[in-house]
Amino acid sequence: MRRIQGLCCLLLLGLTGCDFFVPQTSSGGTVNTGDFLYVGNGNNTYIAGFGVSSSGALSVLPSSPYNNGVAAQSLAVTPTNTFLYAGTTNGIYAYAINSNGSITVQNSGNAAAQDVIATAMQVDSTGNYLLAVGISTSLQAQAIGIYQIDVTTGLLTALTGSPLGLYTGTTATPTVVTPTGMLITPNNSFVYVSLGSLGVQVLTLGTGGALSTGTAPTFLPPRSTSTSPADYGLASNPGSTFLFVAEINTGLRELSIGTNGTLNEVSGSPYAVGTGTTGVAMDATGSDVYAANKGSNNISAFTLTAASGKLTAIAGSPFSSGGLLPIALINDNSKKYVAVINSGANGSNNNSDLQLFSFDATTDGKLDPIATATTGTDPTNPQTLAASH
Repeated sequence: MRRIQGLCCLLLLGLTGCDFFVPQTSSGGTVNTGDFLYVGNGNNTYIAGFGVSSSGALSVLPSSPYNNGVAAQSLAVTPTNTFLYAGTTNGIYAYAINSNGSITVQNSGNAAAQDVIATAMQVDSTGNYLLAVGISTSLQAQAIGIYQIDVTTGLLTALTGSPLGLYTGTTATPTVVTPTGMLITPNNSFVYVSLGSLGVQVLTLGTGGALSTGTAPTFLPPRSTSTSPADYGLASNPGSTFLFVAEINTGLRELSIGTNGTLNEVSGSPYAVGTGTTGVAMDATGSDVYAANKGSNNISAFTLTAASGKLTAIAGSPFSSGGLLPIALINDNSKKYVAVINSGANGSNNNSDLQLFSFDATTDGKLDPIATATTGTDPTNPQTLAASH
């Protein structure tokens, strides 16, 4: 049985809309144990919710899809599955997750934070802090928002120093890019942010949600500019000793994590995968790595040798994504299945918005398709995916 641990995916800016929420009542601090998946669509303002049965069957959650009023570019769930956050061009909205998986908007339908247009988000392992990377509305450049979570209401309070400006290049003229991914390592020590053509920035996560970029932020090793490489998805193994980076026009990069989060490329990296790789995930046992290849509509799979860091392709890899333009993949709550969203699904073709896979019983790490779903309301173009923990 394999378990997906890390995930970062391609998220897009430029979506507009208005919010028209009806005030609801918070569900409080109840810990939920259900198996739920949430998908934010790019071509409409809906968030779709699904339940996953023990056999891998998908069911639509009550009242899903949920009209967010503005398209969600990023989603994040708290470790206790009590709250879902949706990053949009209008700010970050908070939802209570009810016991049946349905979601209820908080803060009377108003954004819980508006200082960062969040394109990737994650809650730390303590459940007390939400980190959100994107474009700062005050700095007009890439930044990371740092918020304390009210564990009863889900509301957010920006910490001192938030938003923290991110790397903008070494030239006198800043290079403004949209952050494409973010990862808090499993040991809750480091934060890595993908900055497209600028590489990956390293931050240290301290007590009380404090973030530090250090005196010289660390980035990936020099890369060939002739192929226009750009970094997107990020994942780490459970021991937080390796970082995996989905790099468009290069492949899957693997780096060892050293003192203070510094990165050094592992021998054999980068590994060849399909085209347009934007998403990457690591199973919870530290055994397998999966990469979503947007350009070739498939998923590359590797087995990790823990001692050396060497990756070996799994028999049958790459596996069809079940649709067009796969950009994100994540494990469900039971750790038995892998969910993938296909961003090319738009209601006009016969491919799934959401594809669920099981792990093959005979070939370790192989993915077998078992269920599909549409996220409504068509055309959908799913852009971001989150799961209960």
